[in-house]
Amino acid sequence: MVFSDTVNKNGIIQMCEDLCKLGDGGITNDSTLFLKATAGINQADKKVGMAILRADKRWKFDDSNYINFPIAAIDLDITKRDYTLPSAVSGGNASTLWRVNKIQVKDTSGNLHTVELMDSDEEELSTSGFPTKYNLIGNSIRFKEFPSGVTTTEGLVITFQRSIVEFTTASTTQQPGFIDTYHDLLAYDYSSVYLMPLNTQLAISYSNIYENRLKLLQADYALRNDDVKRRLTPMSQDNH
Repeated sequence: MVFSDTVNKNGIIQMCEDLCKLGDGGITNDSTLFLKATAGINQADKKVGMAILRADKRWKFDDSNYINFPIAAIDLDITKRDYTLPSAVSGGNASTLWRVNKIQVKDTSGNLHTVELMDSDEEELSTSGFPTKYNLIGNSIRFKEFPSGVTTTEGLVITFQRSIVEFTTASTTQQPGFIDTYHDLLAYDYSSVYLMPLNTQLAISYSNIYENRLKLLQADYALRNDDVKRRLTPMSQDNH
């Protein structure tokens, strides 16, 4: 489902107009409301993205609208053990990086080595050595030791998961970056928020639809790779 299609009337914005009973063009013909709706749909998209992160452990979700990989390379300095996490989205801030998946360091031959997370009771070292452990403190990576025997130029490689590619009012044909069966989630979530002070009963109804479909989305993402071995888990049932 595209973001907005004023010709064929089948975009997310057009679904919001219907759900909110605003009439054809009720959002797109109101510049202020269009901006607010766009912001609300972006927030809904981020909520879905975070829900997918909780569902997929092996297939790492990334918004399909990106044209690059969620990998950042940072220069190393043998006098520093602290390195700021990258902004995962161009022009964004640190909050656009949602999850760190892997920390790697290049040796002097350019070979990548995975660095492990420190245990909570481990102490940092005042000596130098090839990085073997790291800790996450605030918005920074802190190595256990001062790095030595490393490639300094782009020697720190971070693989991560990141925020969504946001819509603008001019996006039109851009689609949400997750499987299209559930693109309507964004319309239900935004419409529920919009209607809450106006028609609470209808807003709650949309919210319930959203929550139920979000659970289905998470279940489907957990089953996207046929090579992952499955375990049958019995569903609990309330007989009262």
